[in-house]
Amino acid sequence: MANLYGYRARNPAGKVVSGQIQADDMNRAAALLRDRQLVVLELAPGRTKPKTFEIFKKKDIPLKEFAVFCRQMATMVRAGVTIMSSISAISAQAENPLLSEVLTEVGKDLEAGKTFTEACQRHKQFFPNIFVSMVEAGEASGALDDVLEELAEYFESQSEIREKIKSATTYPSFIGAAAVIVVIVLLVTVLPGFAAIFDDIGGELPGVTKAALAMSDFLVDYWYIHLPVAAIAIFGLKYYMGTTKGKHMWQRLSLRLPKFGNLFQSAAMGRFCRTLSILVASGVPMMQALEIVARVVNNVDYSSAILHARKGVSEGQTLSQGLAVSPRFSPLLIHMLKVGEDAGAMDEMLAKVADFYEGEVKYTVERLSSIIEPLMIFMLAIVVGFILAAVMLPMFDMAAVVD
Repeated sequence: MANLYGYRARNPAGKVVSGQIQADDMNRAAALLRDRQLVVLELAPGRTKPKTFEIFKKKDIPLKEFAVFCRQMATMVRAGVTIMSSISAISAQAENPLLSEVLTEVGKDLEAGKTFTEACQRHKQFFPNIFVSMVEAGEASGALDDVLEELAEYFESQSEIREKIKSATTYPSFIGAAAVIVVIVLLVTVLPGFAAIFDDIGGELPGVTKAALAMSDFLVDYWYIHLPVAAIAIFGLKYYMGTTKGKHMWQRLSLRLPKFGNLFQSAAMGRFCRTLSILVASGVPMMQALEIVARVVNNVDYSSAILHARKGVSEGQTLSQGLAVSPRFSPLLIHMLKVGEDAGAMDEMLAKVADFYEGEVKYTVERLSSIIEPLMIFMLAIVVGFILAAVMLPMFDMAAVVD
């Protein structure tokens, strides 16, 4: 069983780096570090590496970090550095432990005589399908550096779009959760203190106060039911959304949401056009490219439409004809795709359409943010105002009686 060794070393740039390396013994660990062009400063045995190593417990590598990896690889390959040396150098200085571990394993496969594509395919749970396919095309054409540079731009663009969509959906969720918490705190801690005062005053309470007191009593008297039910509901929903069925349900629902539905549709069509454009330009066969795009598009409705179009292409149809039967793809996309097919410049036309939809996503996010922020604050003010009205209206009635 391989062992784990902790090390501190100096890289070719003179920077001191630290990390862990897997090897059969300490001599082998030192040799691997030297192969990475590292000067070993400290090397000590660590814990034994378990059979299922730590990286498999983690999900994936962030797109932004993967884009940096692609750009570093492109620069080093273009400068004439071998792929094995490039992988070793990037692995040694990678700040993400998951990326470092994966690249270490890829380096071992390269040492064993495998190609870069084969090494990546052995760890395809970490390398996106588009990456593996384009690297294969790049190795076959001898233009691996250009392919890696294009992949870096692709992952940077996808990361930016993903962050913009996340920012547009996070703020409403945060304000909504804050409103719920504020209401619960006021109903459970503030309102019960006024209930005794209202009882002493007597008389008929306003309807808003009765409603608030009823909600308060319900929360306070039956808290032992609410808490378990809420916990079960939250964890149950989280578990369901982690299943394939739950993800597909959310993907379908997201396309039908008011305002946000257009955002998710534009993002999906932009991702489809950008990915297919890069794959076609890199020489990946159309059937294989469509299969990859169906997985990358990340929406079950669009994936189904793409796979249906792929079947049509295999039977002699054009891609534009295959996609035209689906309502998910806009007439603009279908028309531009047909023009690209007729002109023999599908990749260029898809790239232009991708630019359009990616611009739409950025514009829609900015427009939604400008609308949602004041709207959510206004809704929060209404919720808090309801509680304040429930408390203050009886006070005003009491003051009128005293006068």
